[in-house]
Amino acid sequence: MELQFYALFMTVLSGIGVGLLFDLLRAVRRFLRPGPLLAALGDLLFWGAATAMVGTGLFLGNWGEYRFYVLVGLLTGLVLHFALASPAVLWLADRLLHAVAWALKVLWELAMRLIWFPLQAVAAVLWRLGRGLGTWLGRRLRGPYRWLRLRYLLARRRLRRAWRRWFRGPKT
Repeated sequence: MELQFYALFMTVLSGIGVGLLFDLLRAVRRFLRPGPLLAALGDLLFWGAATAMVGTGLFLGNWGEYRFYVLVGLLTGLVLHFALASPAVLWLADRLLHAVAWALKVLWELAMRLIWFPLQAVAAVLWRLGRGLGTWLGRRLRGPYRWLRLRYLLARRRLRRAWRRWFRGPKT
């Protein structure tokens, strides 16, 4: 009799666990409002976790035998959870999700202020230094560049004239 009671208790406990898992899924869906693809992924994860939970409960409770009282125990656990604990679990999960979201937002803002904004300031200073260095170098190299460009253009003009003279022959 004690083993039968233990087996029924484990199946009822598994039903309560599945109900708790379903309420957590409902709370997460209400909070995140996922699209169809993420909702399907959440359903898949829920059914995988529920199957593992029920399988573990069956294995621990009655060595994996599936009988009618297993179904009765699972349904009893689900009904007990939804009748007694579901509103409290949903409320608590909702508050917990909002608290986690608030904490993540605070951490994000802190990271932005401690890491990103100083990096932006350093990048701005480096950009200004680079622009100043470029301007300074441009001024220093403008004279030699102009001199070299003039020499290049003159040499190119001389080469063209020589080319024309050599391959066109003398003017008649």
